[in-house]
Amino acid sequence: MTENATTTGEPAAGGLGTQGILDVCTQAVEDYRGGTISKARAILVISTELVSAESLRPDTAGDVSTIRSYLAMLDERPGRERRGTDSPEPTQSSVRSRSADSGSDVGESSHKRSRPNPAHYAWAATEFLLGTQLHPDVARTLELIRLYGEDLTQAKRHVASSASAPEFPESEWANVLAGRAVDLDHVFAGRYTPGAEEKVSERVGGLEFTYRAPVVAKKVSSFGEWVYAWKRATLAITFAFPHRREELDSYGEYIIGLFGALAEPVHGRILDFDRAVRKRAGSSRRFLLTNANDFADLKIQYIDACGANVYQAEAHSHSKPSASRGSGASRQKEACRKYNAGTCANLASKCRFRHSCAGCGGDGHVESECRKAGKRV
Repeated sequence: MTENATTTGEPAAGGLGTQGILDVCTQAVEDYRGGTISKARAILVISTELVSAESLRPDTAGDVSTIRSYLAMLDERPGRERRGTDSPEPTQSSVRSRSADSGSDVGESSHKRSRPNPAHYAWAATEFLLGTQLHPDVARTLELIRLYGEDLTQAKRHVASSASAPEFPESEWANVLAGRAVDLDHVFAGRYTPGAEEKVSERVGGLEFTYRAPVVAKKVSSFGEWVYAWKRATLAITFAFPHRREELDSYGEYIIGLFGALAEPVHGRILDFDRAVRKRAGSSRRFLLTNANDFADLKIQYIDACGANVYQAEAHSHSKPSASRGSGASRQKEACRKYNAGTCANLASKCRFRHSCAGCGGDGHVESECRKAGKRV
């Protein structure tokens, strides 16, 4: 990097590390905001630096989202700094005419000026390097998630007013647009909800979001129910992320193959595994559903016989018979009436009731032979 790179807007020479490249790009933005260089010069510096970083890894695709983030910083330049040297100075009358309205804009302008620079975030350098290694489909998904996230409420309104949007629970569109895992139980329950969806409100910071959430009257519990819910979810996800169609179709075929390979009594394990996979993919933002290696540990945990969740479920199921035996034991505390009447055909070990005296509860005799019962009479 030349000595005047950060002051004159000249592109830096190679040899910088990742953090150095980010610092040069950030300085170009600051120089433009300060009026020392033009916007064209700032764009040239930023693009040159990022291209030089890409050349260090010729086998990877360029990080378009990083360039776009810096271009967004240039567009966020305060209004009074956007005027070039050739722009006429505002007249005194125009200043007076705007002064009356300036009071209401002070808070907003101050808020815009105080917005943090994303390039200074602690994870900025790591994000930049990881961005060059992401699968193109994952990178495209992240771009759209950032786009929808700029105004999620507006994005949901556009979906609601779109004639091409598929039928889908309104409450789940937020998960779709944010790239989170869709709740297939809500998708499936929507089929059995005859009325309008109940409104639910959520508060994020100073904003309150109101939407309708269906009451989960029925949960996905079988192969056929999962296929129906997944098909509905696939239509909604590909509406917002068209490039994911092949990924979603392949993942659906993978899960259907598991249903075919495992016995029906253990299909619940596949449903748990599917939830865990989609939760991880929706939380980490860097996985494709079709990359089985990224979810191998979840397959062991939820499907294999030695998995932690499978072991806990089986231990819980084994504890249920003991409860039933306990209820049987409580029934055995009651004396057998047929035994006392001399008509019980069961052995004492096989009878559900105790072969004991119905009068005193003692063993070895019936109520008609009970001395204690005779005394009470």
